[in-house]
Amino acid sequence: MPRLLSIAVNDYPNMDRQLSGAINDSRVWTKWFETWGWQTETLWNEEATAAQVLAAIERLMQQARPGDRVAIHFSGHGSQLSDPSGEESDLLDECYCPRDVDENGPIRDDQLYRLFQLRSEGVRLYLIADCCHSGSIYRGPKDGIRYLPLNDTSEFSAGTRRESAVARTAGLLLAACGEQERAREISIGGKSFGVLTYAAARALERLPTGATHRQWLGLIRAAVRPNRQTPQLVGNLQMIDEPIFGGP
Repeated sequence: MPRLLSIAVNDYPNMDRQLSGAINDSRVWTKWFETWGWQTETLWNEEATAAQVLAAIERLMQQARPGDRVAIHFSGHGSQLSDPSGEESDLLDECYCPRDVDENGPIRDDQLYRLFQLRSEGVRLYLIADCCHSGSIYRGPKDGIRYLPLNDTSEFSAGTRRESAVARTAGLLLAACGEQERAREISIGGKSFGVLTYAAARALERLPTGATHRQWLGLIRAAVRPNRQTPQLVGNLQMIDEPIFGGP
């Protein structure tokens, strides 16, 4: 059975950059995936520590068998830190910010890369990142933008890489925005959502069965253009023209 891991953080302790729509994003995605017959698991707020997120991703990768489909969704803050190895083309590591980022630091793209490599050959990997710096894996300032500036003081031994973690592991990433843009939240009917998530869900309602990721991206971009962010599809080019998440 295909499986989704959905991670969402609104509540960041000891910080003034709280979010409003990340949990609602997760509800949207889990509803869609369950409609398609996927098994879903959620990590929300206090459950979404770095250790728990990494452990859940590792289980997902190790349990998947050839021919399986797995998806990971993240809504929360993203960030960047300098790459101590000097091997990143932009000299920066992209990061997810788990709930305990203030205490234990972010989850770097290099860590994700190593975990993604654990999956068996033939496992289809899909990622959804409704956060800032999501094009490599970025939500931003206090006004509902999903970006969190981090103190760049920790040491980290990074592995050799020149592309995003997803691209290097033959998966496909739906990212909220381009590298120099910010992922924003939007309020609809008194509820907040990530702009990407809201637009993506509305687009899914309009698309026929068997529509491709490329067709989906076109509708998403048309919907979010007024919000000054440009969603991206990153990774395996062949998968872009396949049915969304592998089809029904």
